[in-house]
Amino acid sequence: MDSDCRADFFISYHAANRQWAEWIGSKLESSSYSVIVQDWDFKPGEDLIERKNQALETCRRILAVVGHAYLTAPISRQEWTAAFLQNEEDRGRLLCLRVEDCDLPALLRPLGMVDLVGLDEVMALAALRRGVATGRSRPASVTYPGARDTSAGLLRFPAELPRIFEVPPRNHHFTGRLGSLARLQKQLTDSVTVVQAALYGLGGIGKSQIATEYSYRNAASYDLVWWLPAEKPAIMQSGYARLAEELGIGMTTSQPGLRDALFRELKRRGRWLLVYDNAEQPDDVYPLPSGGHVLITSRNPNWEAVAATIALDVLSGPEAEAFLTKRIRSAAVEGTQEIRDLARRLGRLPLALEQAAAYVDAADITVGDYLALLGESAADALAAKPPLGYSRSVADTWMLSLEQIKKLSPDGYRLLTFCAFLGPDMIPRRLLATSHLALPPHLGAVVGSKARYQAAVMHLRRYSLITTSSEEISLHRLVQWVVRQRAAGFGWSPAHVVEDAVAWLLQVFPVESGELENAALCEALLPHVLAVRDRAAEYDAPRGDLAVLLERAAVFLHAQARLAASRDLFETAWEIGRRLPQADPFRIRLQMGHGRLLQELGQVAGARAAYEEIEASARSGPAAAAPLLAMVLIDMGRLLQEEGLLGPARERIQEALDLMARFEAPVGDRARAEGILGRIQQDLGNIHEARSAYEDALALSIGEFGLRDSRVALRRNNLAGALHLAGRVTEAREQLSIALTTLEDVYGRDHDRTVAVRLNLGTALHALGEYPRARQQYEHARAICEGLALPDDLRIAMISTGLGSLCHDDGDLSGARMRHDEALSAGRGLHEASHPRMVVIAANAAATLERTDELDRAGGLAETALAAAVKLYGKCHPRVAAVRSTWALLLGRGGDFPSARAQAAQALADSERVYGSGHNRIAVIENNLGWLAWLESSGAAASVMAAHFGRAVAAAEASYGPAHPRAAVIRANLRSSMTGTTDPVPLFVPLQIHQQATTIDR
Repeated sequence: MDSDCRADFFISYHAANRQWAEWIGSKLESSSYSVIVQDWDFKPGEDLIERKNQALETCRRILAVVGHAYLTAPISRQEWTAAFLQNEEDRGRLLCLRVEDCDLPALLRPLGMVDLVGLDEVMALAALRRGVATGRSRPASVTYPGARDTSAGLLRFPAELPRIFEVPPRNHHFTGRLGSLARLQKQLTDSVTVVQAALYGLGGIGKSQIATEYSYRNAASYDLVWWLPAEKPAIMQSGYARLAEELGIGMTTSQPGLRDALFRELKRRGRWLLVYDNAEQPDDVYPLPSGGHVLITSRNPNWEAVAATIALDVLSGPEAEAFLTKRIRSAAVEGTQEIRDLARRLGRLPLALEQAAAYVDAADITVGDYLALLGESAADALAAKPPLGYSRSVADTWMLSLEQIKKLSPDGYRLLTFCAFLGPDMIPRRLLATSHLALPPHLGAVVGSKARYQAAVMHLRRYSLITTSSEEISLHRLVQWVVRQRAAGFGWSPAHVVEDAVAWLLQVFPVESGELENAALCEALLPHVLAVRDRAAEYDAPRGDLAVLLERAAVFLHAQARLAASRDLFETAWEIGRRLPQADPFRIRLQMGHGRLLQELGQVAGARAAYEEIEASARSGPAAAAPLLAMVLIDMGRLLQEEGLLGPARERIQEALDLMARFEAPVGDRARAEGILGRIQQDLGNIHEARSAYEDALALSIGEFGLRDSRVALRRNNLAGALHLAGRVTEAREQLSIALTTLEDVYGRDHDRTVAVRLNLGTALHALGEYPRARQQYEHARAICEGLALPDDLRIAMISTGLGSLCHDDGDLSGARMRHDEALSAGRGLHEASHPRMVVIAANAAATLERTDELDRAGGLAETALAAAVKLYGKCHPRVAAVRSTWALLLGRGGDFPSARAQAAQALADSERVYGSGHNRIAVIENNLGWLAWLESSGAAASVMAAHFGRAVAAAEASYGPAHPRAAVIRANLRSSMTGTTDPVPLFVPLQIHQQATTIDR
């Protein structure tokens, strides 16, 4: 029709559904409607976008022919979106005609839809007429054009298959692969020049299934679809002959003559699709016909010269799970996790998934039963008879390829066998070549020769047994399994291959695996270390060298703060290494590394036992063992310090420093010992001595490593603790900010190694009254820890108690109580009530509970914390004074004012002795003494209150600064003591344990 006129319908469609659009247009015009169809009405050279916009604006209604391609193609989406986004009155102009089994987008669901899926022509025509008749007069009569042959110029009903259609039965369980189908659709229908496409990939990846699904989905676009098995030329020629017979081409005695005649007829006809299934190489199918579409499936990726190539990978996780959920009867599935586990165990390979589903149904077992069978006897599970529609099982699918590779390329088979015992992905291609001398001679000679190596890779790629980049080789885990299963039959000993893999990894895995500069290489090799660990157990391979390899990997994981994974490797290595003599150097190194990890995991008893055994061995050894003794004394000293055993801890560290003075000790070790000594002095209340030790450690580290090294950041973190306790909080914040910036530059903002410094910086910002910034640091630290999901993370309790104290000072007592309860719960799961961390957690919680009037619970916590602190540190320690100050508040609330005054006075005296009269703790305790005087309301209350509050104001403004929230509270209390207009409020001393980023010292 003349498209400049106002037509009844504009038919919006994708090229994949052109046949449907033309059928719909033809039927509507036969029913006296006017329509605009792009392929009928838009002329070459016209501005198609302008013409479409004009049609969208002028036509009375828009019919959207909805299929998979229509919903995903951008140009089609623009058309229905443009229609939808008109004003609400015009929105009803859009009518969806669903021609394929697909889900409509949410925007389209509320609108009208005519469903043509699965209808024959008579029913489809009736549905179409009903759908478009709304609000209009229906034509009195309709002429049925009838079926026709394409050559006669008539249209076939799109839902009917072409008369000449030979394709394997459709898989009704087909799921996913929309991306691959869309790429295939684009290659064959959107291209002007490329009408030949090749799907390639591993056997069992689903190439033939996708080709089958494409053939059925797009049958309406073709008048002829023919499937040619191309694995063997003779069978392919037979397929040509049967097609020629269907087309009425006379038989000839010459195969080339028959093929040429067939190709001429196909070129004359057009609108056809030939599928060459499982072709080996281009020469086997060349020449190809022209005038239609050619689809090739192959394991060989080398089709660029004759076709556009599309690589197929395994199903995505959601696709694999959706397939299994659809394919397996629901009674056999006990939970979604089983489906997820099965998809993962089978590497999301379509053939393996189908075979597993068929096995579950045939044997009438559950998915859990099949998973157990995979674990006990993978050969029985994977070598079962092929599922319906497949010619071979998973195991048999690759056996033919392996046999051909062994004949055609022994070098390729050697490489494939070695790779089958490593991790399946990211095998370092270049590293194999550069380290070829560490490989067994028969393989080293291959990868050491550029020509032989490239030829081996080429042969393996031809059969899609591997995928490659310039840097990596990867292969499917089930291919690995088949290769390993067949290794012995092909003359290989699996145990010897495991030994070879361990020997190679020992040569390439860095000895100094905890160093940052080696992290990238260690990370790349880690999956292969884990693979050979599993293979060694499976094939009972010798494990001596394996223990050394696992220890290196465990140290790397510990340095990366992946503690649970590190523990697993250390424990496996220790099961091997513990059989060595006690003085064996590797056994000692392994045991020390394991002990450090156990200490960080909070398993103190195990760590201490390891250190004590090493210490005893070193003390009984020769004088040359002094460096070893110094190292274990440092580790033991740190452990004892963290457990509150400060006297023995100081003895160990001082002995280590004396030993290191006698030999050429590494600067980093001396700095570490000085840092731990500073921490011990800090816990003993010797703040000036602690600061001196920290400054010595910092100077040593800067001189050895430079300003931007992570170990220097650790020393700054330690020094900040002493500065904070000395009341020099601004200086502490500066050191912590520099340390955090350094660690973020080295490791990144969200790395575990930033947690300790973030927590300490949050505490400093809290003390400075910068509450929002303090909260940010606490919550960032908590998010990092929660992301690691360690079962017993010691830091969670300390972050929670810090957040609780911050909420308390910020007036959020409900939030404070919640955080303190979290801290108490986490702490009690890890420590006894007498542990230093529990002293801090309980005292902070008690202060908040006093403010929420939960006096009995608060009193119990404070009394227990005070008794534990006295036992740990002695009666006059400043940390004891802080707990004593809180206990005094609770005694006052209970009416025991003489005891309350006595406790507060002792806290004040002990704090002044250590910190002087201008410290922020003095301000808090003086304020609380004034509050106690007000609470008691004795005759001298007013003057006593004023004196205490006045001294508190002076100390607060000297330490906190006039603008600090706590200084403002104390000033308000002073005014209250003089005017009596408001009630004064007590304050508390927030306790902390300055966190040590000790992992960096590893």
